[in-house]
Amino acid sequence: MAFNKMNMKHIYIFLLAVLFLGCSKDGLLDNTDLDEQTDVKVFSDVELTRKALITLYGDMRQVTAANSGSFSTLFNMNTVVAMLDNATDDGAGNTTRSAGTSPDIQKYITGAITATSNPTAQAHPWRFYYLAIRNANIFLANVDRSPLVAEEKKNSRNEARFLRAYYYHELFRWFGPLVISTEPADPFAFADTKRESLKTTVDFIISEFDALSKEGVLPESWTSSDYGRITRSAAMAYKARTMLYAASPLFQDSGITWQAAAEAANALITYAEGAGLHSLYYSPTEPAKSYSRFFNERSNPENILVYLRPNTNDLYNLFPPFNPWNVNKELTTAPTQWLVDSYDMLNGTQPITGYEADYTPIINPASGYNDQDPYKNRDPRLAQSLLYHGASWPIVNKAVASVNLATANTWGSGYFLVKYLDDRIDHRSGGTTSMNFIMMRYAEVLLNYAEAVNEAANDAASRDKAVVQLNKIRARAGITVPLNAADYTQSTLRERIRKERRVELAFEEHRFYDIRRWRIASQVMNRPATGIAIVGGRFVRRTLDVRNYSERMNLSPVPVTDVNNSSQIYQNPGY
Repeated sequence: MAFNKMNMKHIYIFLLAVLFLGCSKDGLLDNTDLDEQTDVKVFSDVELTRKALITLYGDMRQVTAANSGSFSTLFNMNTVVAMLDNATDDGAGNTTRSAGTSPDIQKYITGAITATSNPTAQAHPWRFYYLAIRNANIFLANVDRSPLVAEEKKNSRNEARFLRAYYYHELFRWFGPLVISTEPADPFAFADTKRESLKTTVDFIISEFDALSKEGVLPESWTSSDYGRITRSAAMAYKARTMLYAASPLFQDSGITWQAAAEAANALITYAEGAGLHSLYYSPTEPAKSYSRFFNERSNPENILVYLRPNTNDLYNLFPPFNPWNVNKELTTAPTQWLVDSYDMLNGTQPITGYEADYTPIINPASGYNDQDPYKNRDPRLAQSLLYHGASWPIVNKAVASVNLATANTWGSGYFLVKYLDDRIDHRSGGTTSMNFIMMRYAEVLLNYAEAVNEAANDAASRDKAVVQLNKIRARAGITVPLNAADYTQSTLRERIRKERRVELAFEEHRFYDIRRWRIASQVMNRPATGIAIVGGRFVRRTLDVRNYSERMNLSPVPVTDVNNSSQIYQNPGY
């Protein structure tokens, strides 16, 4: 393809540096309108037009010096960023920081978010993505007059259109109804700017992804030098995810049905498997570690859309914040006991079936779970995602260190995230590995379909279809006994699907949105975060923080300046 002449390292450079013609990433060229001279310069030059498209790819995520070393885009803990899942019941990113020095994450924990005081003020998704949308609109308005050859021009136009729809998708996840603009002008410069209804918003996003999902609009795949660019599968996947969210309880006024969401996900499964494009990843050399190896394999059939970064070792700041693990680092992510409890036993049984009023776990005696030997015979994804007491990891020159909670150190919650880390490199001696952020992967598509088809109809056939997808994912993980659909009702399978989603997609920035769209955030975020410790030679659960969650926080507040600018830009409820 014509674009192949651009070496992949150039894409890395632009996604990392996030610069375009020496200017800020806040806009295509600047935060103000393009003047005619600049406009002509960019879109009369092949390389500058290409760079403009690369900048749009960079706008998929916020990558700045302030949040290096983390996939999170919004939650600044002073100078160190905590992952987004720390604002859920899966994490507690404030375990080594006081409330005064970690204000952003604290506001989601204490329920202190208001229209004028919210944790996204420094890098607000509303402002960030609307600037990106405007940049995409400028690109789409001008690319046809660029000197790109016809095929590259077509692909570039459709990629930019996808990226604009993606920005709207992200805004929808945060705010619900949106201001919709396809024109280059700044929509917030006008007093008559309107925030549309939820239905209009969702219909627009779905229609954009649907148009891009048609055969021949986007490539099925790219050559290796263009790995990471938008494909037809990505358009289909984001259409299906948008519909899944829209059918969920929080967004049910959208008019999208669970059946429609199921059909969209199934269309991608049928297409991807029929064309041999996507499947769950299995390591050819270490099949038992397929789950963990997936996150360090740059190009594999499970990836549908990836935010590319150069090989790095920055996420090793997730290790314990002391010698010999991670010298002079703060503990920025602390997985909770609530998450650990979600992992099944190796044979597929649930070790914990519920909790008493004081949060004491109700142990399933048939599972073989022992709360004083809690990590034995568990779902292999637990050991491939988290470090816990007794677990070891090669750190310096392949010397192995072990977690021992009985020693006096800053152990945080007692758990440490290793999901994105690679035990084959020596990070303390400069070793690096692939640590790309997976925007969309095939396992999520299977989970999306399982959820939607189970919700679409309360019958055995639907449950069979859902369980087939769950068993694919669990088999890849190494769980030895498959689920039996006949053992479930629609309600109990719903909980099983949610648990599977929580475990498989842990710390991939799904839980934050899932607990909101399911409208269970007020339930799970109003109980204290818990961790584990060893006291008197025994494992004991301990409280990490006390939490408070308000229903208004299911959606984020729209910036007050934009609400005040137009009588038709309404604020979200409760703010």
